[in-house]
Amino acid sequence: MQCGGFLPEAGELQKMLASARLPQTLVDIPERIILCRTSLQRIYSPSGSFKQFPVAGRVLDRRAFDRHLAHRAAVSGARILPATRARLIEGQLHLSGRFRGLVRPQVIIGADGPHSMVSRAMGNPVQETGICLEYEMVDVDIDPHAAEMYFSARFAPGGYAWIIPLGRDCANVGVGVRASYLSGQRLPQILDRFIAEHPVAREKLAGGQAIAVMRGAVPAGGSPPAICKESYLLAGDAAGQVMATSGGGIPLAVLGGRIAGETAAGYLQRGEPLKDYPSRIGREFGIQLSRSVQIRRMVDVAMKSDTLMNSLFAALSPTQMKSVMRAQIPEIFLSRAWGGEESYQQR
Repeated sequence: MQCGGFLPEAGELQKMLASARLPQTLVDIPERIILCRTSLQRIYSPSGSFKQFPVAGRVLDRRAFDRHLAHRAAVSGARILPATRARLIEGQLHLSGRFRGLVRPQVIIGADGPHSMVSRAMGNPVQETGICLEYEMVDVDIDPHAAEMYFSARFAPGGYAWIIPLGRDCANVGVGVRASYLSGQRLPQILDRFIAEHPVAREKLAGGQAIAVMRGAVPAGGSPPAICKESYLLAGDAAGQVMATSGGGIPLAVLGGRIAGETAAGYLQRGEPLKDYPSRIGREFGIQLSRSVQIRRMVDVAMKSDTLMNSLFAALSPTQMKSVMRAQIPEIFLSRAWGGEESYQQR
């Protein structure tokens, strides 16, 4: 399991992804799967000051959510093969584990994560990723109504740390960075330093205990060159369908999976071309995906210096910060001072 579990409410998602047709699995989630509901997003600058804005969110039990999706798929006719591995060799899937054998599919949808085997088979280069480490912590003194992000070159180089509430006294506490910013540091050292030494977070996490650990990778550079080739489609992390401004992957993964499934069904049932898949993605959330990567690259200029990051935070209003999270580019990002579009393209 590689996820912080935060998912905006359906109304927030529709505002962020105005052209997308949200699947029911993003709208109607059983209450037993929702661990906590939040109403605020709070973002801390390196100086320790913060700005916040309203965001209605749900924190999911991701294991339960994935089982819920598998249940829906199974009762709809899908065959689920748990405890089974697949190797893709010349267009055929060689299965091992609980289920063994050879599958010769007409279409393969690679939803196999940031190090996708299917993407490699399509000839895509290795994509830029962030690396994440997260603790599930109990006995912490947090705000159960706020999902928090902390930016700092010392405590989260090239990324951010987070506190996502799971209840009144428990939370997912993690850090996500890019390897190029580590400078020889190890991720556990960075997360432990954040918990023990951050001037704000340490007060909330003092005395807390980690009861579980999660580690994983997150795409950070947008979509690879090809998300559709011959009989292969990519969806979710394998297709880089992640909001680069936040690392949030659940909404785009579910949307991408829905579009990939509909494209494959149209091909098999009515002979519709698979090559329409990228344009269908583009119509529903392509703008938000590409802008989120563009914003992240612009902010990279400031993330190399806490002084610059503090200045950027001071210049942005809470409303502008919320726009950034929705992959909308504020006017300040278009100036040369912050490495805007023209200067970014020149680099």
